[in-house]
Amino acid sequence: MFTRPALILLSAALAGTALAAPQQPVKFAVTLEQMRGHYDASLLGYKNGDLATAAKHAKHPANELYAAIKADLTPALQKKFVADYDLINKTLAAKKPYADFQRAVNAFYADVDAALVTLGATRSDPKFTAQVIAQILENAEHEYEEGVASGKIVNLAEYQDAQTYVARAKKWFDANAKSYPEHQREETAEAIATATSVIARKGALADLEKAVDQAKEELAEISGTQTAAKGSNASYLATIEKLLGEAKGHYAGGMADAAEEAIIDAYLENYEYLESPLAKKDKTLELKLEKTLRENLRALLKTKPTAAKFNGAVDAALADLKKARALLGE
Repeated sequence: MFTRPALILLSAALAGTALAAPQQPVKFAVTLEQMRGHYDASLLGYKNGDLATAAKHAKHPANELYAAIKADLTPALQKKFVADYDLINKTLAAKKPYADFQRAVNAFYADVDAALVTLGATRSDPKFTAQVIAQILENAEHEYEEGVASGKIVNLAEYQDAQTYVARAKKWFDANAKSYPEHQREETAEAIATATSVIARKGALADLEKAVDQAKEELAEISGTQTAAKGSNASYLATIEKLLGEAKGHYAGGMADAAEEAIIDAYLENYEYLESPLAKKDKTLELKLEKTLRENLRALLKTKPTAAKFNGAVDAALADLKKARALLGE
C-alpha cells in the first residue's frame, strides 16, 4: 500500500512521463532499436578482437541517431544517454576488457528500456508494435543491399547491421507475438526466420526482399496500415531537396535544431536509399553526398555560421544532388 508521499511522487513521475510522450512513437522506437543494433554489432566486433569495426558501429548512435530522438527524451534521459555514449567511447578507446565494454553497453540498453516506457500504453499496442517490427525489417533489407553482392560481403558493417536489425525485429516480435492473431503470427514468424536464414547464407537480395515483404504484409494486417510502396529514386531526391530547403528556412528563422532535424531526415529517411544505386554510377559522388548529409552540414550548424554561409553549404549539396539526379536518370 502506498503512503500519501509515495503517491504524490508516483503521480509526479507519471505526469512527467506523459509530458515526455514522443511525438512520433514508431520512429522513436525504431531509432532506439537501430542504436541497439549498432551496439550489438559493436559488441560482436569487440569480442572478436576487431576493435576497428566495433568503433565504427559505436559511432552511429551518438553521431547520427541521437539528434533524431533527443527532443522526445526527458531531460534526465538526455543526460543519461550522453553519459552512456561517453562511457562506451572511453571504454572502447582504452581497450578495456570485453566485460567492461559489455557492462557499459548494457547500461545504455537499460536507459533505452526506460525511454520506451515513456510511450505508455502505446508500447504494448499490437498496431504500434507491428509497425515497429515492419520498419526495422525494412531497414535491415536496406543495410543488406549495401552489404552483400553476389553472395559476398562487400561492406562488413552494413552486413552486420542487417544481421542485428533482423535480430532486434525478432526480439520485438517474440515479446509481442501473443497479442497477434494466429495466422498473422505464424506467417510473420516464418518470414522473419526466412530473412534470418537468407542473411546468414548471404543469399540473393530478392530472397530477402520477398521475406521482408511477406512479413510487412502480415504486420500491416495487424496494424491496419497499408504497406507503403517503396520509394523511387526520384521521390527520394525530391524529398531530400525539399528537406534541405526547409533546413535553410529553419536556420534563417533561428531554429537550428529544426534545421538539423530536417538534415537528419534527409539522410536517414531518404539518402540512405540512394546510396547503392548512386554508388554504381559514381562512387566518389555518392561518398561525398553521404559525408555532406550525414556529417558536414550538421557539423557546420554546431559552429553557428551566418545564414549566408549555411545556405551556401546547402546549395553546394543541392548542386551535387542535381548531378546525382542526372546520373540516376531522374
